Amino acid sequence: MKDPIKVSAKISGGGQPSEEDIAALKAAGYRKIINLRRAGEPNQPLDPQAQGDVVTAAGMEYVHIPVDPKNLNPSSAEAVAKAVAESDGPVYVHCAAGGRGVSHALLAEAKAQGGSADDVLKKAAELGSPITDEGFIAFVRASVGDGKK
Repeated sequence: MKDPIKVSAKISGGGQPSEEDIAALKAAGYRKIINLRRAGEPNQPLDPQAQGDVVTAAGMEYVHIPVDPKNLNPSSAEAVAKAVAESDGPVYVHCAAGGRGVSHALLAEAKAQGGSADDVLKKAAELGSPITDEGFIAFVRASVGDGKK
């Protein structure tokens, strides 16, 4: 896992953590891990159930919200935003390599702050994780639009 991409003081996104990475996230103060990977995706060091067991054994909360990158739906952004809002501390949102994780982290932050789709797209680029896929851009626009708190 690369270093988490910090979206705000409360939320970061990135790629799938290993067991060692989960321990490092705990040591860094993270309180919750949100996994966006679907069961059966290739190259998972831990499947969603096993990851949940490792995360909870480490004393953190675990949420699994499976997201199909080829069939994005604003309901996943809503679910991530809700899970982040309910956390009493920093949250790490991940997928395989970070695209879904960072975009959902940015969407959760935009929803909390009343940010717009343009804000999300701009911040993604600033963080070095630009959203360029037309499907993802449409997903971002459908999820937050012009920004309303």
